Amino acid sequence: MADYPLRVLKSKYFLWFLLAIPAWEYIYEFVWPDRYYPEMMENSGILSIQLLVLTLCITPLTLLLKRITKFNKLSLWLLKSRRYFGLAAFAYAAIHTLLYLRYLSWDWHLIWLEALQWNFGTGWIAMIGMLIGAATSNSYMVSKLGKNWKRIQRVSYIVAVGAFAHWLLLDFFIDNAMQWIVPLVIAKMFHLLLRYFRDGQLKVISEKSLTG
Repeated sequence: MADYPLRVLKSKYFLWFLLAIPAWEYIYEFVWPDRYYPEMMENSGILSIQLLVLTLCITPLTLLLKRITKFNKLSLWLLKSRRYFGLAAFAYAAIHTLLYLRYLSWDWHLIWLEALQWNFGTGWIAMIGMLIGAATSNSYMVSKLGKNWKRIQRVSYIVAVGAFAHWLLLDFFIDNAMQWIVPLVIAKMFHLLLRYFRDGQLKVISEKSLTG
C-alpha cells in the first residue's frame, strides 16, 4: 500500500485525467456559450500545438535522457506516454475545429470557401493529418500496418508545418509561434545528428566485420 500513490501517479489513467482537465471549459462553452470566441479559438489552438510539439520532442529527448542512468525511468515513461500526448493534441485540435464550425453556423459553403484560402487551408491540412495519425495510433493498426506504421506517423511533421503556418497566417505575431517552433527545430536537429552518427557508427562496424 505504501507505493500506491506512486502507482497512481504513473498510471495512464491519471495522465488521461490531467490531459482532459482543460477540456472542461470547452465542454462548458458548448453547453452554455458565453466566452469570447477569439479567446477560445486561440487557447484551444495553442494548447493543441503545445501538445503536438511535446509529442514530437519526446523521441529526441529520450535519446538524450537514456544516456543518463538516473533518468532511464523518465525516458521509458515518456516513450510509453507519447501516444497519449499525441491523441490529446488531436482532441484539442478537434475542439478548435468544432468551435470554428459552430461559429460559422455549420455553413458548409462558407467553410469550403475559407478552406481554399491559405490561412484556413493550412489549418485543415493539419487537422486531416492529425486525424490520420490519431486513427492509426492504436495497437490494432500498429500490428496491421507493420513497418508502414512509422511511415504513416511521419505525417505529424506535415501537421506541425500546417499548424504553424495556420497560426502565423492568422495571428501575425511571429514571436508567439517562434516560442514553440524553435524548440521543435532544435529537438529535430538533435535527433537527426544522433541518427547520423549512429548510422555512421553502424556502417563502420559493418565494414570492419566484412573486412575482418
